[in-house]
This record gives sequence, C-alpha cells and structure tokens, in this order.
Amino acid sequence: MGRIRGICIAAAISITLMMPGLFMVQGVRAETVSWTVALYVNADNDLEANWDDDSLPMLENIPANADLNIVAAVDRYSEDGCDLVEITYGSSQVVTSYSEKNFGDGATLQWFITQMDTMYPSDNLAVVIWDHGGGWKWVSWDQGDDDDIYMPELYSAIANAGVYIDVLVFDACNMAMMEVIYEVSLTGKVDKFVASQESVPLDGFPYDLMLTPLAQDTSRTPAQVAVDMVNGFETYYDPLSFTEVALSAVDVATISNSFSTIDTWTDEMYDHVGDYKKQMAAALRASHCAWSTSEYVDMADLGDNLLAQSKITDPGFRTATTNMVSLVDDAVIAEWGAEKCLDARGFTIWFGVRWGFNWYADQYETDCSFATDTSWFAFLDAYD
Repeated sequence: MGRIRGICIAAAISITLMMPGLFMVQGVRAETVSWTVALYVNADNDLEANWDDDSLPMLENIPANADLNIVAAVDRYSEDGCDLVEITYGSSQVVTSYSEKNFGDGATLQWFITQMDTMYPSDNLAVVIWDHGGGWKWVSWDQGDDDDIYMPELYSAIANAGVYIDVLVFDACNMAMMEVIYEVSLTGKVDKFVASQESVPLDGFPYDLMLTPLAQDTSRTPAQVAVDMVNGFETYYDPLSFTEVALSAVDVATISNSFSTIDTWTDEMYDHVGDYKKQMAAALRASHCAWSTSEYVDMADLGDNLLAQSKITDPGFRTATTNMVSLVDDAVIAEWGAEKCLDARGFTIWFGVRWGFNWYADQYETDCSFATDTSWFAFLDAYD
C-alpha cells in the first residue's frame, strides 16, 4: 500500500497581484500567469501530519514569483470541511472554505481541476495528486469516506474537467505504471507524467528542490519542469538511506502516438505464451520489480530480459519486444532510482500471477482500459 494524504483544504502557493483586469472567484483574485501548480491533497487519513510537517514547509520554501501560482486542495482527517490555501514564500493563508468533500471520489478531483483552472488561470498547469497510491488499483484513499479513486474515475475526472494538464504528478506510491499512463493518455488532456514505480517515503516529494527552478524561470517548458522534478527528487533522496525509491518523467504523447507498438508486443506475448512460458518466467524473475518481490515489473527491463532468453527465437516476437523497449526508453524523459532500483527504467506493468491474478483479475479486467484494449489480460489469463 502506498502513501495517503488528505484534508479538505485547497492550498495554493500563489503570488496574486491586486491590479485592474483581475477577476474575483469566491473571494480569490486571479490573473493569467505562466504556471499554476495545483495540489490535490488528500490528507483525510494517516498522512495528515506529513502534509503539515513535510510537504507544506517544503512548498513554503519555494522562492516567490508573481508569474507562478502554487495551489493545493487539502482534505484533513482531523477537521470537517475544505479550505483554499494560498502559500507564498515563508507563509500560507486560508482564503476560502468549502463543505466536507470525499477526496476519494473522482467527481471531487474533477471539481478540483476545474476550480483551479478557473480561479488560477495560467498558460501551463501542473496537477499533483498527493496521497497513498496502489498503481492501477487505486489512488487517493479518503479514510473518512472509506473511498478511493479507481482508473475509470481518474479517466472521467480528467476527461470531463476538459482542462489541459501540462504535467500530471503523483506524489503517491506505485503510480508509474503502463496501465495508469495509458488511462490518462486516453483523455487527450495530459502532456507529461511524473510518478514513482516504487513507494514514496513519508517525507513525500521535496517540492522546494523540485520547483525552485520553475520559480526562478517561469518560461520553463512542461518537459523541463518534469525533468526538474526528477532531479530534485534525486538531490533529496540520493544522500539518504532509502534504497528502494525511484521517480520518472514520461512523455505521454510518445506512448499515445506509437501505442500500436505496445499493442503488437502484447499480441506476441499472448500468441507465444504456450511456446515460451518457461523463458517468460525466467525473464520475470530476472527483472526489476517494485518492492523487489511484487508483481509490478519494470516494463523495459522485462523486455530486455525476454530478449536475453536464447530459446526465444521467433523473429516476430523478438522484433516486437525490441520495438517495445525502444518506445519505453524514448518515452521516459528522466528517471532516477536508488541502490535497489538501478535497473528501473521508468514505469512498470502488472504481471499478476497465481493468487495475485486470481484475487485481482476481475478488477483488472473491469477497471483497466489497457487490460482489455490490448491482449495483456488474455496473456495473463493464459500464463496463469
């Protein structure tokens, strides 16, 4: 299980100028700036203290820039209601309060995206989902409502909000997965994707290190901001004792534009499971997996280990696997992993086997577009 966060507070790190031409929305003045960074902070669970003790101070440490809004929606476990909080360098201020909301409901995420786009208009938008994560299974657990966001809800929230997200970020465990990237790609509303295939420590993201380059230069592109976030994560965690931490930035369009390459690879896996099951099992054992023993296997590393199996000789299979690995490597624009994640290459794919497949198969088939839009579910069913 990944981290969880909550509090009905929309926290916004924003520098707002009181000038003619600004408009008021629920008491908040806003003008169009270069960037808005909007955090969906679900601290309605056991991560509430980590928002106050770790994430918020890091956000308050970001240099001020009038061309940058940093906005967060926060839902606390210890309090009812939600607040809009603006954070400037060294301080934060609640500017608007809302009634209690279920941050484990995709409809709330949709509301948040549209509110932030309206209240803090900008040329570029980064959305951060802050909470526990479970990969394709769920994200953003609201303990008060005992609810979390599943992949169909994530898709609907982004698609129905109709707001283009330049950088979608998950400060939550295990969200760097093929299944999650594919789901958000279907919306056509996401450019860059930043997440970890591993656990995110309780310290969370070092926002000051990740976003200070943007605060110093708001002309930075979405790709540069995504890479900055990976670099800042590395700077913070590399000297520490954590060995199973990683972060990556992915260009969603690269995956979308060449998705037939991945589709073909899943077809080849399914078509040849009877021929090469032993070799596939050996490749799986040799590949990097999140948490070392889980079924979240690094996709590119799996591909390389399949190609390393000399008994896999079918030319179509080998070509499809080579092309898949090349596409993944092209899509990952930045990646860092600690000591036990040196073979991590960007994102994982669910390789459910035995009890794991039996336990989650129905949810996987129902909730993951990737599972049924490709041959991957059929492959897992045949493999198991």
